[in-house]
Amino acid sequence: IMSRAPPTKWTCDICKNTIYWDELFTFTSKKTVVHYTCFREKALKTAKVDQDQLTAILDSLEDELKMIVVYKQRLGKIKDDEVKKYMEQAEKDAEKNSAMLTRAVEKLSGVLE
Repeated sequence: IMSRAPPTKWTCDICKNTIYWDELFTFTSKKTVVHYTCFREKALKTAKVDQDQLTAILDSLEDELKMIVVYKQRLGKIKDDEVKKYMEQAEKDAEKNSAMLTRAVEKLSGVLE
């Protein structure tokens, strides 16, 4: 049986369920936290632009969120301090990118309204 990753301290602002560390999630401009899957589903329903455009941004957001998870997993394997700093910076960049893409989805979908 796969053991569950521990819960975060957040609940999803859309579905109201606990967010776990093994789930993709993002921070909104309203300082709330949402599951990526909930955010995507709702954004596509409330889209103010064509689905293709929004889907392209959502897919990019998903890629960045997956990279954050990957960097966090790989960081534990790095022993060299200097290299660890590079990896931490790469992870921070993925967090910045996901924040920008989250804002883009918010702007083009009205998902938080």
